[in-house]
Amino acid sequence: MVYARLNIAPDKLFQEVIISMFYPDRGGDIPGLAEPGSLKLRRAVFRGSAESDYGKELRWEAETKIQPFLAGKIFSRNQLLNESADWYLNRSAESTDILHEYFIPRAGASGFLSELRNIVPKNRGDLLNVTVRLVETDNDTFLRYADQPMIAFVMFFNQPRTAAADSRMEIMTQEMIEAAIKHGGRYYLPYRLHATVDQLHRGYPQAREFFDLKRHHDPQEVFQNQFYVKYGRNKAGEE
Repeated sequence: MVYARLNIAPDKLFQEVIISMFYPDRGGDIPGLAEPGSLKLRRAVFRGSAESDYGKELRWEAETKIQPFLAGKIFSRNQLLNESADWYLNRSAESTDILHEYFIPRAGASGFLSELRNIVPKNRGDLLNVTVRLVETDNDTFLRYADQPMIAFVMFFNQPRTAAADSRMEIMTQEMIEAAIKHGGRYYLPYRLHATVDQLHRGYPQAREFFDLKRHHDPQEVFQNQFYVKYGRNKAGEE
């Protein structure tokens, strides 16, 4: 099991990385499942990085210089998958958290991140986290985001609950999607419908056939959702 996290402090945006690697230990007893520790402290450090460049820098220092000495060395698989969401959840009525995910071929990852170093600050994106993982080729899914081995960048933004902030988020999202497509990648479809119709079809060239098949099996269009209304209805979403 391997995953990584990028530095999101503005002065060193994406220039440093923490890589976590877990190897199987075939000897000894499996540690018992326990409640995650230090939730209040971890939450304070994480939420303190929202809307604060200093908070982001402080958090990176804590995660690189202090956390390795507190984390322990041996974990059960169940313990790793028992991570609580309480330590990062946003409980503010004034802001919300937004997830993005982009899938980039390994050869295009560096160029994609280089473009994001300009796109995110330019749009005043309050980036709180980037987790990196490897994704193997998907040969089963029709609208697949991994038609080859990909690097997935899972991004976690904080955003005020205002129309102006929502508009900035939409613009930034479209610019990030454009960068992903430029470098041979794709974006995750289930999130907000900020991609343009043109971006959907360039990122997922099989989408037109997908919508044709949907109408073939559902000619009365009984089954609909907002994704289909925006991208699939009316001649397969053509603008």
